[in-house]
Amino acid sequence: MGVIFFVHGLTKFQEGINETVTRFAEYGIPYAQYAAYGVGGIELIGGFFLIIGFSVRFVSALLIAVMVGAIVKVKLEAGFLNGYEFNVALIAMASYLLVAGSRLLALDKLFTSEPKKKARIEFKRSY
Repeated sequence: MGVIFFVHGLTKFQEGINETVTRFAEYGIPYAQYAAYGVGGIELIGGFFLIIGFSVRFVSALLIAVMVGAIVKVKLEAGFLNGYEFNVALIAMASYLLVAGSRLLALDKLFTSEPKKKARIEFKRSY
């Protein structure tokens, strides 16, 4: 999923951000010049962060917001098939990451630690 968002964000900047601004304005997205940079940046940096497993829950929440915005402003009229089904799949994946967080290969593990269990000594009485 990180690669998908990274490539979509990269494309927005490679084709020229002005092209993205124009498209956003045609879709009726308010503040298209800022939204284009915001969405492109969230997709690019957020995708990279997902790939390396950094700040996964926060990034997932941002990407869910971007996908909901894409459905509402762009894809809804096209219907589910050949419309917003891919966005719904991405929302489902991001929702899982939002709830579960990152697991094995993740930088988040370096910066967070689970509370250590305290050693407990139990004494048994013998009568």
